[in-house]
Formats: sequence, structure tokens, C-alpha cells
Amino acid sequence: MTCKDAEKLIPLFLDDDLDNQDLSDFLYHMESCAECKEELTIQFLVKVGMKRLEDGNTFNLRRELDGLLSDAGRRLKVRQNLVMFSYVLEGFVVILAAVAFALHLFL
Repeated sequence: MTCKDAEKLIPLFLDDDLDNQDLSDFLYHMESCAECKEELTIQFLVKVGMKRLEDGNTFNLRRELDGLLSDAGRRLKVRQNLVMFSYVLEGFVVILAAVAFALHLFL
């Protein structure tokens, strides 16, 4: 993923609107690119920080952004596990259908 690609995905990340592959690529890029992480921090500050200021709430944006990135990584792993489980379940259904068909032919 290029920096330009990552920067385009920042608003989608902040809205939690990335698919598994884009989220995985985005998180990997953010871990290794200080410039894009800085841009993410700025956009996070604008989106979340301004709202907090308007509401009069106190906040620690660095900790919140780090938490958001960490939570996104955990959610991605859960989503990837669910996709894998669905493939296993589909395979199981195909096997059951084949067994049922074979039993139907021989009985």
C-alpha cells in the first residue's frame, strides 16, 4: 500500500468502514509509516478532538488513537476468523450433501 492509498483510507478507517483486506493493509502501513500515522493523528484530532472540545469532555487523543488502532487489529482478527469458519462450514455442508447424495443412490 502506498502512502497515497493509505491517506485515502483514513476517513473510512475512522468511520470503521474498511473491508478486511483494506483494513489489514491499512494497519500494516500505519505500523511502518510515521508520516501516514501523523496524518491519521491529524485527521483523528479534527474528527474526534473537535467534537470532544465542543462537548467539553477531556481526552487523551494519543491514547485514544492507539486504542482505536489496537481495537481495529483485534476486530480484523475476529472478522478473518469468521471468514475462515464460514469456509470450513461451507466445506462441511458440501461433504454432507455428497454423503447424502451417495446414500440416496445406494439405498
